[in-house]
Amino acid sequence: MKKSKKFLATLLAAATVASALTGCGGESKTDRASSAGGNSGAQSEAPADGEKVNLRFVSWLRAYEDLDQKVADAYMKDHPNVNVTFEYFGDMTASEYYKKVDLMVMGGEEMDILMTSAFAEHAQRAGSGAYLQLDEYFEKEGVKPEDAYSIVQKVDGKMYGIPGDLKSWFVILNKDYLDEAGLSVPDLNWTWDDYREYAGKLTQGDGATKRYGSYFHSWDLYDYMGMWSNYPDNPMFNADATTVNFDHPMFKEWLQFRYDMENVDKSQVPFADVKSMNMNYRDKFFNGQIAMLPIASFIVPELDDQDKYPHDFVTTFAPIPAWEDAEPGTTYTEAHFYSVSKTSKHPQEAFDFIRFYTTEGLKIRGISVSAEKGIDKMEFMNLQINEPKYVDTEALEKVINNPAWKDNVYQNVPPYNKEMAQMMIDECSKFLLGTDSLDNTINSLMKNGIQMMKDKSGK
Repeated sequence: MKKSKKFLATLLAAATVASALTGCGGESKTDRASSAGGNSGAQSEAPADGEKVNLRFVSWLRAYEDLDQKVADAYMKDHPNVNVTFEYFGDMTASEYYKKVDLMVMGGEEMDILMTSAFAEHAQRAGSGAYLQLDEYFEKEGVKPEDAYSIVQKVDGKMYGIPGDLKSWFVILNKDYLDEAGLSVPDLNWTWDDYREYAGKLTQGDGATKRYGSYFHSWDLYDYMGMWSNYPDNPMFNADATTVNFDHPMFKEWLQFRYDMENVDKSQVPFADVKSMNMNYRDKFFNGQIAMLPIASFIVPELDDQDKYPHDFVTTFAPIPAWEDAEPGTTYTEAHFYSVSKTSKHPQEAFDFIRFYTTEGLKIRGISVSAEKGIDKMEFMNLQINEPKYVDTEALEKVINNPAWKDNVYQNVPPYNKEMAQMMIDECSKFLLGTDSLDNTINSLMKNGIQMMKDKSGK
């Protein structure tokens, strides 16, 4: 989740170079044609009759190469004039992919389809000019994005990426530990107070062999997770995104709640251990060292993977709990985003393939949930589970088909969102590690956040 200063500098340089390149030189026919549609950087080339269109799809998910090829084969069968080639950088690590591909975009290297792992990363690159606007392609198809997809996120009011591989958050629990403690699978309307009570009852032992009832990872999301059920957008910013939101009472209450679970109840893995030991949350859960873990649905294909994570317990599920008096059922949902590169010579064909990839293609891949509107989410979940004896599918279906389900999808996501999140992590760490007070932490967050917004806006 971290991003180095060097990488951010590279991205800013990419934005500057891209802007300069767009503003220089004469305008060709293809430039003028695409400029009319808002995509001044696209160098569209209409293929001659019978000529193959070669699409270059660049990803970091090398482990799914065979599945990607299945999607491409299915598409090419009905579109014989299109050839899709996948290339992989980063070897399953998005941050390494970004470092490589951002430089390729900055250098003008021809590519057609690019990915980002979440909306913050997507907004950052869309703002730098790396992607084409897709609004005109949806209009040409006669489809409104809001009618086609369950979540739609735009940058400055424009659509630059199509969502896929939905990642909705819930809580996974070791059912054997629940049974051992005489606890039932949590109800759909449970609260964070209930979660805290469960964590206490599920904690056992001392020292190196201690089993903790709960685990929060080092990601920024865990610093404001309680706000998801009450605050309907990015908790770091106020409603109209004019300033930062760290002085919101819920933000302070949540940080205190997290601190108390770790340092008063001692039922949650201490943040100090998570950081100093560079803990792997998967190892902690599958090795039975923790009982509960709030995590996104990308974990589902791993829950029965005995080769990679051998274990003999059943994983069950509960919703993200409600905070205080909030209505239950709201959770944070994010996605991968698939975009047409600014350097694509065949943007229409690239768009058409992304539309297929994020709909029928995700069913062929069978490793994630489609963001297509109206789909049966459990059908996609079942595709990801090969050994149901390790997964409480009844509880999973109950959670994801909860009638009260509501996606909290961030719209207030500026290009510098990742930098703001890192600043938040750094400041919150001081409180969680006991080196600063909560009030001082909130004051520092407000001061540094306001200054960052000022610096980034140039005002």
